[in-house]
Amino acid sequence: MNILIINASGCTGSAIVKELSGSESNLILTSGSSGSIDGLDAIQWRYEGEDSVESLFNDVKSKHDEIHAVVNCLGSIFLKPAHLTKKEDFDSVLDLNLRSSFFILKNSIPLMRKNGGSLLFFSSAAANIGLSNHEAIAAAKGGLEGLVKSAAATYAKNNIRVNALALGLVESNLSKGIVSNPAALEVSKKMHSIGKIGSPEIIAKFATPLILDSSSWITGSIINIDGGLSTTKLVS
Repeated sequence: MNILIINASGCTGSAIVKELSGSESNLILTSGSSGSIDGLDAIQWRYEGEDSVESLFNDVKSKHDEIHAVVNCLGSIFLKPAHLTKKEDFDSVLDLNLRSSFFILKNSIPLMRKNGGSLLFFSSAAANIGLSNHEAIAAAKGGLEGLVKSAAATYAKNNIRVNALALGLVESNLSKGIVSNPAALEVSKKMHSIGKIGSPEIIAKFATPLILDSSSWITGSIINIDGGLSTTKLVS
């Protein structure tokens, strides 16, 4: 089973690599820098628009006839109200969080149409609940969720499953600015009814079944893994 994990060097990506390391799958990894991830070779690659995605998949196709699963771990956190968000910032948020997923999906399908496969993306609780200062990221992730559902319907006939995990705040390099601030961290914990933020390891445990055949009856789903952020509210 060939599994392509994009941005495998990130906190979530590397946790998924570790979780899949015992699955007897052939892991194809991309990283923003040269070197290995958990002892496995990685393709040095950065997302720079549609052409960069096509180049990556051409490289993959030169070595593999088919891919059975693709995981897109690219993403960003951008917290500013709309009136303070510059056009270039908005474009960057859309590009990294939505457009990358579209181009990855587009290039994955030809490698899966014969024998089926699975694609996994990452959304945010911000797409489902109104959170202040999240306009740009909510717009991008809302678009991603629409993409997931539509693609799941389009390619179900090819036995291609498309799903997303919608996350709350997860401790990672992206959230370092929030997590490293004790006051901001405490506020964030209280926003999650379970009283804590997530970890890459927790996310990886939920991601793995969606990547492998053990979740072969799940498609078009946006699964909340967010400590209750988007679905519950504590009443004191």
